[in-house]
Amino acid sequence: MKPRARKRHPDSPNNSITEVAALAKVSTATVSRVLSGRRKKDDDIARRVRDAAEKLHYSANPAASSLRSDITNTLGVVVPSPIDTFSSQLLSKLEPRAREDGKYILASMGETADEQSECIDSLIARGVDGLVVIPVPGADLSEIIARSASEKTPIVQISGRSTSSKVNWVGIDGVASMREAVTHITDHNGTSIMFMSPNMDTDTAPDAFVAFQNSDQITGYLHEPEWTTFGDCTIQRGYDDTLKAFADPEDHPNAIICSSDDIAIGAMMALQRLGIPVPGEVKVIGFGDSQLAAAYHPSITSLRPPYESMAEEALLLIELKRGGRHHLPSHTAFPPQVIRRESTSAPRIGTSDMADPR
Repeated sequence: MKPRARKRHPDSPNNSITEVAALAKVSTATVSRVLSGRRKKDDDIARRVRDAAEKLHYSANPAASSLRSDITNTLGVVVPSPIDTFSSQLLSKLEPRAREDGKYILASMGETADEQSECIDSLIARGVDGLVVIPVPGADLSEIIARSASEKTPIVQISGRSTSSKVNWVGIDGVASMREAVTHITDHNGTSIMFMSPNMDTDTAPDAFVAFQNSDQITGYLHEPEWTTFGDCTIQRGYDDTLKAFADPEDHPNAIICSSDDIAIGAMMALQRLGIPVPGEVKVIGFGDSQLAAAYHPSITSLRPPYESMAEEALLLIELKRGGRHHLPSHTAFPPQVIRRESTSAPRIGTSDMADPR
């Protein structure tokens, strides 16, 4: 459940910059810059801040602001790799928002859970104003994040596994992801669906598998048990599983839902080798909206993670904590967006599917 601004009497002397930030849905740094005149843009953000300040009868206190000597204007970000699609896309959304608030990003890479734990300790020691952690696949950093979050530095985990109720978590709605994929496929005449899931020990696989099973039960679209497979999210896995599923030319699915774009690319390669046309005979949808999916021929329809929403929510949670706002740890999941491309082609007559919006 998302945190909301506490309701106070409009004339209450206790209204603070944090309350204004929560009502305007921006950071406290943005409020400060707008009201001090240091932010020159007269846009929707500035108008929201001024409106919120007016509703709460808030005016900036320069003396109080000068006492905030613990501010370093830096935001730490821990990533598994700076080049994977998920990390790079999130950084591309976090960096301009942080810069707009007068903060700079310090990125640290850890390829294992132990390395990421060291990164967290190192960035906290540097005095960052807040910390965003994107765990390596399969890692559970709940213990160290919960321990560190109990100290002064606000921490938000984006995606990945979390087993602690003390951790602010922002991520992707796995059930909504599968619902979007199944709906899109069936709207494009898919009647028998193959699903290539991640390994069951990953954080997203159980929810995705249950959602897929429920979708199949509700819609009645046919599929065979062997058409649901589990494994690594790699091109090779997509290629191998597709060759097996399409070994019988008379009995195979006419749609494939892949849990990553790499798997989808492998599936496309296998279908091309078998001479099976896409999207004429088989529809394919991936996940991640990577550059490879867009560049492949034919281009691959993909579910785009809600990068901007996740970045916005993470920064808001950090600013709420820094402003002294006490709230229960938040667990917020956002749905993805279908980016339609050639691998699913035109929708069934009567539906209102939109083309790639970007």
